[in-house]
Formats: sequence, C-alpha cells, structure tokens
Amino acid sequence: MSALNFLKITDRKDERLSFVKALYQSAFPVQERREWPVLLSMIGTGAEMRVELVTDQEQPVAFVIWWEISDWLFIEHLAVSSAERGKNYGSRIMHHYLDAAKGKMLLEVEAPLSEEAERRISFYERLGLHLLDYVYEQPSYRDRGVVYPMRLMSTCKDLLDRPVFDQLVEQIKAKVYFI
Repeated sequence: MSALNFLKITDRKDERLSFVKALYQSAFPVQERREWPVLLSMIGTGAEMRVELVTDQEQPVAFVIWWEISDWLFIEHLAVSSAERGKNYGSRIMHHYLDAAKGKMLLEVEAPLSEEAERRISFYERLGLHLLDYVYEQPSYRDRGVVYPMRLMSTCKDLLDRPVFDQLVEQIKAKVYFI
C-alpha cells in the first residue's frame, strides 16, 4: 500500500484547487458548504483553517478542510473522489488526522435520519468516534439565522460534559461560521 501525501494549499491560485472545487461542490449539498469565492478568500490568510489535498502516487484522491479549535482538531469537510471510494482511502485519511488530533477530534455529521447518514456515522464509529448526545445545529453558511439539524462526533465521548460541549460549539460557531 502506497503512502498518502497531505499537501497544504496556501495559495488561492494553486491549480490543484480545481480538483478540490469540483469534489467540494459534488460531495456536499449547498447548505453544507461555503460559496466557493468565500472559501477561496480564506485560504492563505493565516486563519486556523487548513485546506489539504490528499494524493496517492501524486494523483489527487481526496481533500480535507480542518480547523484548530483550542486544542481540538475540527474536521469541517472530508471528501474522497467518487472514482476512489471503496479503496480504503477514507479510513487511511481519518487515521492520519486521528493521530494528529492526539485524541481530541470533532466533526459534524448529518443526523441519523437516513440510511446514508447512518452508514457515515457507523464508518466514524468504527474508527473510534462517538456520536454525542447533545443537540447541535449547524449554522447556515449563507443565511444568517438559519440552522440545520446536525450532530457532532468526537473521540472523547466521556470527556465532553455539557459545559465543555457548549464552549466548543461556541468556538466552532465563532471561528468556522463567523457567528
């Protein structure tokens, strides 16, 4: 099995962003993503957001957008190219970020209301993440005051009591959603 490369994209004019854009727009519904020019404007600004292209033998296979939230690693978006799904890339990529998170990872998932959402949650659970019991609403990227029912998953189910959860959600809203 070849080693994956995780390439930070820091220049808004990086030609590899064409792969990221196409996958970003096809993998996520409009309410779960920023407008492309807004995302581009955030690249290379020194913010805690990172955009990383994942390659295998120099071929792009996925991308990840993640944030530093206090001492947590928050994955905002992770998508594997449809041509590469089913080849264990998702697990390999997640193991990389789980190692980097040092036991403190958060990510958003759709509420388990569909078979696809349940499959996605099961995937993350097999990797050691836990679906948190608290209500979580994802703020809209586009419309202030609009929220979407989502859930948070974490590597630290027992360590996240309500005050810690609330504090992390406030930080996510401030940094990621600018609320």
